[in-house]
Amino acid sequence: MRTVGIGVVALLLGVGLFAADVSVAGGVVALVSGAALCALGGYLGRRGLAELREQTVEQGLAVEGLQETLSERTAERDQLQRALASTGDLVIALDRDARISYLNPAAELTLRSADREPMGAPLLEAVEDPDLYDAVRLAIEEGTPAVLVVLRAERRFRTVVAPVSSIAESGPWSVVLAMHDLSDLYEAEIARRDFFINASHELRTPLASISAAAETLEAVSKPTDSERFRSIIQSEAERMSQLVEEMLALARLESGLTEPQMEVVGMESLLADAVESIRPQAEREGLSLRYAGLNGDPETMIMADPELVERAVLNLLHNAVKFTDEGGSIEVLSELGDVSDPAPMVWIRVRDTGIGIEPAEQGRIFQRFYRIDRARQSGGGTGLGLAVVRHIAEVHGGAVSLESAPGQGSTFGFSVPLAQQG
Repeated sequence: MRTVGIGVVALLLGVGLFAADVSVAGGVVALVSGAALCALGGYLGRRGLAELREQTVEQGLAVEGLQETLSERTAERDQLQRALASTGDLVIALDRDARISYLNPAAELTLRSADREPMGAPLLEAVEDPDLYDAVRLAIEEGTPAVLVVLRAERRFRTVVAPVSSIAESGPWSVVLAMHDLSDLYEAEIARRDFFINASHELRTPLASISAAAETLEAVSKPTDSERFRSIIQSEAERMSQLVEEMLALARLESGLTEPQMEVVGMESLLADAVESIRPQAEREGLSLRYAGLNGDPETMIMADPELVERAVLNLLHNAVKFTDEGGSIEVLSELGDVSDPAPMVWIRVRDTGIGIEPAEQGRIFQRFYRIDRARQSGGGTGLGLAVVRHIAEVHGGAVSLESAPGQGSTFGFSVPLAQQG
């Protein structure tokens, strides 16, 4: 544009020289120079405009590329956030001051409290674990990862401390924590260990009785003594057999190896069979035994595994016979569940007039190997019968219940689903 301007000035100068008749030669030179400069300026202008257009196109393509890259990064970020939000593990990001700068929903739910907002808070205030804090500082300052078990609110978390940026690098996150809850596995391991310890103890007692009776049997000569020790051996052997059977049943139920074979079955017929099978034992103990159907209605159909339900009823009946003194009574009842239950259920209950259970012991009565007042148990027992009942109820989607008072008897119950009416 400057070249064109100079050319215009030269043309005007040439015209002026001609008009003033000052110098014809000078005017010609000025006109020719101005025309040449104008032509050169026009050429340069057109060339610059073309280059400008090319640069504009190139910049437009670059902007489109940046927009596409930004869209891809945004999609990746959203996908990562959705993945972090969907996991049940706790994910926590920290800045270089070990303050929380990101929480996924699981971590926010776990760390949030009524009087404290975890976002922006120091890690040590939110988790209160000095060992974790030391590992985080080491990751921030030296870039050293770590794996440790963190205790919080009676829960155990396997925690991976992963540095994501060094001091020299930029970025809002310096360390990321991934915390996996191990509490259920830990409790399962404790339960498995206790199971084997208790099982070993329970088996040791009848084995010792059998061994002692067998040794004594070799030394006695009277038929009455021989018969007594043979009876001890037989009784303890039956106790061991019952213990092993219930241990296997409980192990199958807890591990899921025993899948209930659900079918539509008549509850009254099933309960009547269980009552009749236990009646001879109840009569030998001087107990009355009766069964009342569901409000006198026709056969009530339940959706259940008949073998498992019968086992649960028999366990409750054996338990009632064991803890009810001579002259007492045992009654089997059934009643419909609460109408507010998610699915229609029926409760099967066994009521006795036995010794009853202290309130302090009722919360543990369905635990494995837990037995009350062992000194008063004439039959020894295994401590597994009620645990089996609880698991049978749970595999049917039901629950267990207990109502008892010392000296006033007990009522044990469990629920199973009613069959859907066609």
